[in-house]
Amino acid sequence: MTGLRQRMTVAAAAVVLAVLVTAAVFALLRIESGATRHAEDEGRMTLRLWEGLLDQSAAAARVAVGDPRLTDALERGNAATAAERLGALGFTAVTVVNGAGQTLLAVPADQPIRLLDERRIGQVLARNDTQDGLVLTGGAAQLLLARPLGAQRPADRALVAIRPLTGGLEALAGVLGGSAFLVGSDGTLYGHAGPLAWADVRSAAERGEEVQASIGARGYGVRKLRLPKVAGTEGDGTLYLVTVRETTLATMADSLLDSSAILVVLMMLVAGTLGLDWYFRRVFTPVYASMSALSALAAGDTGVAVLGAERTDEAGQLARTVEVFRSRSRALRDAEERRARHWLRQQSFIRRQMLRLSETLPEQGRRELLADLARIEAASEGRTPCARTDDPGALAVAFEVMAERVRDQHTALDGMVRQLQAALDTRTELLELQKQFEIARRMQAAILPSDLTTPPDLEASGLMRPAAEFDGSFYDFFLTADGSLAVLIGQVSGGGLAAGFMTVTARAALRTLAAAGLGPAACLTGANRLLAADNAAGLSIGLAMGIVSPRSRRLVFAAAGVPEPFLLRRFGDVVDLPVAANPPLGLDPAMTAVETALDLPVPSTLVLCNGGLLDGENRFGVAFGRARLTGILGNLDDLSAASVTAAVSAGLAEHGGGAAMAVDRLCVALRVRA
Repeated sequence: MTGLRQRMTVAAAAVVLAVLVTAAVFALLRIESGATRHAEDEGRMTLRLWEGLLDQSAAAARVAVGDPRLTDALERGNAATAAERLGALGFTAVTVVNGAGQTLLAVPADQPIRLLDERRIGQVLARNDTQDGLVLTGGAAQLLLARPLGAQRPADRALVAIRPLTGGLEALAGVLGGSAFLVGSDGTLYGHAGPLAWADVRSAAERGEEVQASIGARGYGVRKLRLPKVAGTEGDGTLYLVTVRETTLATMADSLLDSSAILVVLMMLVAGTLGLDWYFRRVFTPVYASMSALSALAAGDTGVAVLGAERTDEAGQLARTVEVFRSRSRALRDAEERRARHWLRQQSFIRRQMLRLSETLPEQGRRELLADLARIEAASEGRTPCARTDDPGALAVAFEVMAERVRDQHTALDGMVRQLQAALDTRTELLELQKQFEIARRMQAAILPSDLTTPPDLEASGLMRPAAEFDGSFYDFFLTADGSLAVLIGQVSGGGLAAGFMTVTARAALRTLAAAGLGPAACLTGANRLLAADNAAGLSIGLAMGIVSPRSRRLVFAAAGVPEPFLLRRFGDVVDLPVAANPPLGLDPAMTAVETALDLPVPSTLVLCNGGLLDGENRFGVAFGRARLTGILGNLDDLSAASVTAAVSAGLAEHGGGAAMAVDRLCVALRVRA
């Protein structure tokens, strides 16, 4: 009883722990999802803030570039005055060009701005308006402004000036409370604001778009945002905005919160376990006395006292049940003693009758009858009184068996002859059927694909759990002539050697048609005509074929008589892939298959299965089901093709208990990498 109480305590504690762990997992998933959304929102907010600051800088620069003193000096060709005013307005350089793009005046003279071609200059003069844009020049990201020069309209000269973005970056760093950098795709620094140096941040920024890094003894959050492509004389025009914010206090707070949560969960688990142990001890203590009395009764002691029968709870009900058992045990013992006495009287009577009968038989018959009687009596003397009471008519039955000995032997002999003949016929049929199944299984094993060298961006993996008897299913994947990856699954609606030949024929037809450059729908239509032309057994086959291009990630898919595939786009995101439905092949030669084409997300995993996997039932009559498979795929944290098929195999083993089912179960996973 103590062991039962301990096991129930452990089981209840395990349930409590499972509930707590499940709640913690869901809480962590929710926190992770919220953190992801928060990071995305922060990234969008930072971009909008940068765009707003850039617009403010552009507006201020538009006003500055129209400064009367500057434009007057440039019109008169006074470079000294223009240079003095240029520094006061915050510009780096200014150039005056004519409509053909030729430089008329450059301030400073050694830094002419040659970022606009003749067409762009013509647009500035024609529109009679100031135009601005971001450029990479002079080792920095600067604001470029161009406007007509002079009072003449249309103007024949244009003023082109560049102004650094230091003020905008400093404003952004001040709002974010950290540092901001403008860098190129090769890591070249084009602008910086804040206390940190780019050399300390560069390695972290190159690891990803959103990373945590340690600089010195502090933690920082580094975010890398891609900006629209810009013109310039340096780099490839790709520009990134890198922001760095200190997260030391936030990380410490999260760590403290996690530690506190774990401590609270452990305390709750310990308190719950102690409480359950106290409760079970109180519940089972009144039952101990009844169990002790029951053990004594099982050992044959009917004089044991049963306590607690006056209680009104379950313990009292158990005590009263044990009392009834004790009373019946006493009555049974008395009945056995009476039957033993009756058996002895019956044995004596039958002995007298058999001795009297022996006197009427010939000498040989009398000796055999007396010998049988002696053997029966010798066997009866070795039995206990209780055992003899279970068979009070043993001598009478033995006497009847001796009287019918010859007739029973002849009857048994005839039955054995008939059974032997039936067994020989059945064995011959069984051996023939086993030969067919063995041939079909070898055919099935031979057509399964071996290792395939797939393109670097694609990965394929297959799984087949064969049926208890041959079912005729298969899967395959191979490379087409243009380097695309083709995936096949098939399941014949029947077993035996005919199903094996249909499987081999369907696979060979699909491979041949695919090698000819036909798409999935055309391959299924051609295979259907071939199978339906010679299908005396009336079998049908469900087939699915998909072709994925490694360059475009485009999937062309056609299915006939198989379930819709699944698509895993990211962790926990499993969707049913809507595809055109076609009837099974092999029955209607005029059937034309329809295909579906779509672009697969990158990265993603395509999962195909046959109807046997979803509809197969375990020994309790419960089907595996589409919902169970969706749950298994949604709980994966590794979406590689091999991990998907391994997880599905584990789920099938758990569902079926390791026993083979009536149909084959297939699963093929195709992973499209980034």
